[in-house]
Amino acid sequence: MSLSRLLILTRKEFVQLVRDPLSVVTGILLPIMLLLICGFGMSTDVRNIRLAIVVPESSPTASAIAARFQSNGFFDAVIVRSTEEGKELIRTHQADACLFLPRNLSRRVTQADVQILVAVNASNPSPGYLKQSYIQSSLLNALNKISESGDQQTISREHASRGIEIQTRQWFNDANRSVYTIIPGIIVVILTIIGCLLTSIVMAREYEQGNMESLFVTPMKSTEIILAKMIINFCLGIIGLFIALAMARYIFGVPMRGNVFILLFGSSLYLIMSLAIGILISSAAKNQFIAISLASFISFLPSYLLSGFLFEIKSMPTFLQYITLIVPARYYVDFLQTSLLVGDVWPNILKNCGVLILMTVVLLFLARLSCPKRL
Repeated sequence: MSLSRLLILTRKEFVQLVRDPLSVVTGILLPIMLLLICGFGMSTDVRNIRLAIVVPESSPTASAIAARFQSNGFFDAVIVRSTEEGKELIRTHQADACLFLPRNLSRRVTQADVQILVAVNASNPSPGYLKQSYIQSSLLNALNKISESGDQQTISREHASRGIEIQTRQWFNDANRSVYTIIPGIIVVILTIIGCLLTSIVMAREYEQGNMESLFVTPMKSTEIILAKMIINFCLGIIGLFIALAMARYIFGVPMRGNVFILLFGSSLYLIMSLAIGILISSAAKNQFIAISLASFISFLPSYLLSGFLFEIKSMPTFLQYITLIVPARYYVDFLQTSLLVGDVWPNILKNCGVLILMTVVLLFLARLSCPKRL
């Protein structure tokens, strides 16, 4: 083995590496991005709990409890006056939990006859259980201060005998089944794979094999070529969606409380948008390996880690929360979980579908521009 030849070959490989930006991105920037996203985003901690406190009538005790939550950094507490307002805030996802205080709270505390209800949006059961625990702990601390006990352990063991009863309810997932959250997230991942990953691979293969160049010399327009690719993969994605929904309903027992046609409309929007992303990637890459890498980094990983499917967005650092605003899967996860577990909540439907429509229009326009009919 010649050392001089080895050095020459090594220098040649280094020059090729420098000339290939994808290799530099894969080897240097990708690990940094994954560590930042996973290190900050993959957190089971619960922060910024949006808590609605129902105070039917003002009293020193109720004000003290509300002030306790409002001064706690874990909560973003708002006060409402009626039970219906509190229920509506949870139903429309404007609150994660609701604390229902009874009337005549000060007198009830004095008489040791208090019943307090804590209701939590348990569409995601693990964070829901943690939120419930945080609320109960903070509530017991507040009651300790009011009762001048000063000993949390004592009131925790004896609050029932003293007439202070804290009841808890987990709405939208009474059975506390994690599959109710996992299955909608998996459906999002499936549509992302079919719409973005598969489309980018198929289009890139067409470029590699020279089929796209053959199509470009025909009378067919580039718009027609793009639509033909999208129609086939759209049909494939819809078939996959029907299979996934059928299995979710009849095998895993996931409820479907929303209108089926609204569910299909929102899912079709997300699928079309994923197809547009796949066409954009393949037009830029024109190589299967590069297309797979870009599709995984741009679409698959964000839909898995930054969509709120596994980890709550509110618990992420502020800069990651801003990044999730441009992740389409964030809006589809919220739409799908609400449609399946809660029902037709129109503020949620209009917000998420509106964002998906805007993203779809922009991406389709960019996909058309990225695929001009030229060799």
